[in-house]
Amino acid sequence: MSSISNPIRSRLGHPVIDVDGHVLEFMPAVLPFLREALSPSLFARYVEGPSPLAKIMSANPATRLETRSPQSAWWGTPASNTRDLATAAVPALLYERLDEIGIDYGVLYPTKGLGIAGIADDELRRGVCRGFNMFYAATYGRFADRMTMAGVIPMHTPLEAIAEIEHCKSLGLKVVGIPDGVRRPIQNTSAEFSSPFLIPGQSCWFDTFGIDSAHDYDPVWTKAQELGFAITCHGGLGDIPPFWFTSVTNYSFNHIGGFASRMHTICKSLFMAGVTQRFPRLGFAFLECGVGWASILLADMIEHWEKRNGTAIADLDPNNIDWQMLEAYIRDYGADLLAGCEDLDMASALRALPGTGVPPTERDEWRFLEVESARDLAAQFSSNLYFGCEADDRTVAFAFSPANPFGTRLRPVFSSDLSHWDVPEMAGVLSEAYELVEEGLLSEQDFAEFVFQNPARLLLGQNPDFFVGTAVEGETADLAEAAREDRGVDLGSPE
Repeated sequence: MSSISNPIRSRLGHPVIDVDGHVLEFMPAVLPFLREALSPSLFARYVEGPSPLAKIMSANPATRLETRSPQSAWWGTPASNTRDLATAAVPALLYERLDEIGIDYGVLYPTKGLGIAGIADDELRRGVCRGFNMFYAATYGRFADRMTMAGVIPMHTPLEAIAEIEHCKSLGLKVVGIPDGVRRPIQNTSAEFSSPFLIPGQSCWFDTFGIDSAHDYDPVWTKAQELGFAITCHGGLGDIPPFWFTSVTNYSFNHIGGFASRMHTICKSLFMAGVTQRFPRLGFAFLECGVGWASILLADMIEHWEKRNGTAIADLDPNNIDWQMLEAYIRDYGADLLAGCEDLDMASALRALPGTGVPPTERDEWRFLEVESARDLAAQFSSNLYFGCEADDRTVAFAFSPANPFGTRLRPVFSSDLSHWDVPEMAGVLSEAYELVEEGLLSEQDFAEFVFQNPARLLLGQNPDFFVGTAVEGETADLAEAAREDRGVDLGSPE
């Protein structure tokens, strides 16, 4: 069937690779896999007990107001276009329509499986993730030449993450998705030590696997690299960060900027912890969040590094202050400040003037990066980080803006968000994305990087054979060979 995206796809000189569509799981088909993965008692608990998210979604307005339960998504899937709704649920129909939609190859993420990596009970969480992943592999595996499902990886501990990554590999899944963090209890909630940055009574904090993490997650990244998986991070797969949704009446208010703020946090956490430097060929993708915030983050980090790196921080050390000179300046030029300050203890007043505080044990906050210049920092940031942008996201142009520090080109990747409310017509996603070229915001080369080269590099980075046997094997051959050479440099000759 022809569509508004067909003419665009036909004149492109490259394939279109979508790294973030969605499916709408038909739950009666999922349940047998969950029954297999769970004990009878755990399966009964899963089926009979509504999730916390389901309780919130079903709360009435009065209950929301009384409990401050945020307004979550409602009317979140296609309705006027019944064919699109069916396409979201039936893999054979999606497969048949990919040409109409204008997508040559697609990576798909859950909808009903959102939140499963955040289930509090350890045994139930691991079993539910395992069951959903079994369903994804069995149901979508026969369409592997055009699409693949992402397995969901629970991340409460490195051990459970590694176990499920290995399970996904055994199932034949080629992509894995992690949540953007894990809620952990605050050990001391005493009012005496309550921080003004926390809400009184706050009992948990959000671990984003990098800075200040409760665990060393390097074994997880090592295992992903070993088994050929990029790390894709998708908001909603696990725990919900505190204070993300705040309105009890307005979902749009809650949703706007939400994924960007969540991905901003985990991206910053992994980068500043040196994770992406220690694993320079491992792609890290932050999905459904845009790229505009990444341009701001890069500029902001460079400004902070320049003034607070391990060497520059010495300029802010209060021990460098010449207290006699400071007092002389205030007495000579600040008579109006001193007026009325009777019995002034000048030494104490001067000591209280600078902003001080107790330094951390390690004062070089950028020590994990081991960069020697701001240009080095920008080069690291742009080397293996990818940013998922939907078809209507005009900030894709920010990735290629000369305003980025040192003219850095970031790596946006096409993320259609098929099957969700922000795709009113599946057959129009490519057309909508190409409007950025028609309006002069992107060049044809920029667009090729966005919908083809960057997605391909992300998926090929740890698995140069990712596209073997797919509809885009030939078009990705050169990129696969480059990935194979890079992998050989880092990991030794391929076996």
